[in-house]
Amino acid sequence: MTRLFRERISLAAAQKKSSVILALDVPPSAADPLKLAEEMISAVHENICAIKINFHLMLPLSGSEVAHVNRLAHSHGLQTIADIKLNDIENTNDVAVDHLAGRMGFDAVIANPFIGQAALASLVRKARSTGAGVIALVYMSNPGAAEGFGLAVASRKKKLYRIFLERASRADADGVVVGATRPAIIKEIARESPEIKIYSPGVGSQGGDLERAIRNGSSYLIVGRSIVEAKDPARAAREIKERILQVRLKK
Repeated sequence: MTRLFRERISLAAAQKKSSVILALDVPPSAADPLKLAEEMISAVHENICAIKINFHLMLPLSGSEVAHVNRLAHSHGLQTIADIKLNDIENTNDVAVDHLAGRMGFDAVIANPFIGQAALASLVRKARSTGAGVIALVYMSNPGAAEGFGLAVASRKKKLYRIFLERASRADADGVVVGATRPAIIKEIARESPEIKIYSPGVGSQGGDLERAIRNGSSYLIVGRSIVEAKDPARAAREIKERILQVRLKK
């Protein structure tokens, strides 16, 4: 029986001794985005467990080129995540999953629970049928995230991110995204829902504190510019990996 995505990425993290996910955000100035992506994966694969690809790379490349990047990542024992924050009707989400998982080879997709409980559950089922997983976006890392995810919903007497968390749990999503810039919310979710894996972007350039995110309960850290734009990406990835291991040893 094929392992679920949550099991595959956990296994990759154990094998690599790393819970770092590389956000492969290739700079717009890159003359050859595909070559840069290949070089980055080859340089850092020993110190990460997965790569996350968003529109920085998906738009400049063709579908076959994205599939090639995914195959390269898989050849190094990494999982791959498509970060397009799926947020549409069920039929459109199904088509997206067919392309992302079925044709391009992604292991998981990130989705926005704003689509509603039934649509999110349907998306999880669809993804699982292709062997892929779903990570639900609960709270972004950008400074203005509170203007949306932090809104209070009067009819439910809850913050919107709490509703999104409930939807993710009920749909049996493979994890949730909560920015490392929101350490209190990471701690709240980890304490109340320890079974849910937390994926945290925003370390480094956006001001998220690595040590605090891990101490508060982040399962995986999504790191982009601090590695991609480093003079020595391999060294940067290794140092981040080692910092995380040190925090976990002290917990």
